[in-house]
Amino acid sequence: MRIHPLTTGAVRLKRAFLHPGRGVRRQLDLFLPGPFSAPMPIHCWAVEHAGRLLLVDTGESAAARNIPFARFEVSPQQELPAAFAAAGLALTDVSEVILTHHHGDHVDGLHHVRAPARINAAELEFLSSPFPRAMRRVLRQPLPPGFAPQPFTLDGGAFGAFAHSHALSDDGRIVAVATPGHTPGHISVICVDDDGRHVMLAGDVADTLEQLLALRADAVAPDPKVHVATLEAVMAHCAQNPTIFLPSHDPDSLARLAGAIPVA
Repeated sequence: MRIHPLTTGAVRLKRAFLHPGRGVRRQLDLFLPGPFSAPMPIHCWAVEHAGRLLLVDTGESAAARNIPFARFEVSPQQELPAAFAAAGLALTDVSEVILTHHHGDHVDGLHHVRAPARINAAELEFLSSPFPRAMRRVLRQPLPPGFAPQPFTLDGGAFGAFAHSHALSDDGRIVAVATPGHTPGHISVICVDDDGRHVMLAGDVADTLEQLLALRADAVAPDPKVHVATLEAVMAHCAQNPTIFLPSHDPDSLARLAGAIPVA
């Protein structure tokens, strides 16, 4: 198994997103003036295993519009085709795309890929509901043209500390697990590498390892208690299995992958 990091530009996030307040301020502060972070990467991942090339998320595009709590820094030369070329891979070899959730910086690159895409059925149901539809209009962040992933269900029972899962490879070494919080249908992909380590392609379960260790819900999670419960499940899984935790926006994710550094 080989896991390739693919970086499609960067995003600056408002501090109120990374370190939200409590109560009504948790989301209100997202739309008020405030400082932004340094640029944080927008990662997605290509997994070579058993003769297949699986793509987890598709990154952002240069057409991304800034929103009150995120400023995107993506050029056309940083989109998915260039990221694939830099990794020595071919987009035409992708056999399947798995989306962790529906936010633009994880799905906007989908138009570059001809392979079929899949998303958790619970996430597909959520993104079609009134509130996220309204927010996409307000923030001027539509789903990409032709967005039509096929749903899958987490029908595989427990996997480690996660109550619900779905096998993504015949040998069970690539598994989608339920990690709700950032969005209700968010999933992560766990790859069991050749040395038995669990490499967790975590999407936006947390923006950084620091957030995971702090058990801190983010500012956009519809239910912070659900998000915290998921972070606790991730920590429990890390205690049970050597787990390399790779959020999509953590500047240190690439070093942890390269060094095979598990969560202590």
